[in-house]
Amino acid sequence: MGRKRKTDGGGASWLETYSDMVTLLLTFFIMLYAMSTIDAQKYAIIVEAFSKGNQVKETEEDLSGTGKMDGGTVEIEEADEENIDQLYAMLKSYVDENNLSESVELSKSEEYVFIRFSDEITFKGYSNTLNQSGKEILDVLAIGLELVDEYIEEVIIAGHTAAVENDKSNIDRALSTDRANAVLQYLEGKGVISPAKYLAIGYGLYSPIADNSTTEGRAKNRRVEIYISRKGYPISYTKIISNTLNGIDDVENMDNAENLQHPKN
Repeated sequence: MGRKRKTDGGGASWLETYSDMVTLLLTFFIMLYAMSTIDAQKYAIIVEAFSKGNQVKETEEDLSGTGKMDGGTVEIEEADEENIDQLYAMLKSYVDENNLSESVELSKSEEYVFIRFSDEITFKGYSNTLNQSGKEILDVLAIGLELVDEYIEEVIIAGHTAAVENDKSNIDRALSTDRANAVLQYLEGKGVISPAKYLAIGYGLYSPIADNSTTEGRAKNRRVEIYISRKGYPISYTKIISNTLNGIDDVENMDNAENLQHPKN
């Protein structure tokens, strides 16, 4: 009688182990494929979370892709041109195209945009009525003010006259104030920015930028100036009239300005 061969009841168990392994590998490759198709920024967040043991938390800022990553968050930077430099560029273009560089001076800094109008473009003689040429450039200025309203701290308008023999200082003071107010009221009438941002000052003949003894000097001293400060730079116009508006940037020049404003006989 032949011997009976023993049979192992678990002979097929290796197949189950193999199939489980194949299933796990398939799952793993599917996961890798899925991860390879997601946004690279999302992938970086997932990797960082796994490497640090942090919970993955997606937010609109994290995944917008419109800014730069900084500590796991996205910062959206504003365009630099969206400030009062737009106003300066608009006025500069108008002045250049209309050959007004002799009558209109423009400058700007981190803190302000400054405009100086000669008397010939704004007023005539002892009048406080705006010339048409003055209205036209103020129209351009008004468009610019509306464009950059949110970046403006204040708009300060200063009127100046010149010392002329036999003129009375009280007449000059009143005229300079009336002219500053005429410019202010013209701009305010446009309704482009809050009236609270405007300020008018009349300096009379007491803040010259040239020698009053010459015709040319007196012509330069008769002027209207507009100082537009940037948001966050509420600098007093009165405190800086002797340096910023007259191009003075050091102590020695400030002494010269004092001598210019109060010449020795």
